[in-house]
Amino acid sequence: MAGTETETAETPKMKARPIVRIGIFLIRHSLFFSVVCCTAGVFALLLFPLLAKNTYISENALMPGLTLALFSSPSSLLDFVSSK
Repeated sequence: MAGTETETAETPKMKARPIVRIGIFLIRHSLFFSVVCCTAGVFALLLFPLLAKNTYISENALMPGLTLALFSSPSSLLDFVSSK
């Protein structure tokens, strides 16, 4: 019996890595963590207009209809590829 007590005293218990401990904590408290994240998101959406008063939107950014999404002919595709 004396031999088993010294063997258990000599082997230190390994401590989990911090990222593993954080993961275990979040899994154990997932409902609380979800409520906190959702509340923070709603709060940020309500606060966003107050924080973005000095935001500038360029008129050029509002004209995406002036560009063509597709190539009109195979020669234009070859011109595009050869220019790079």
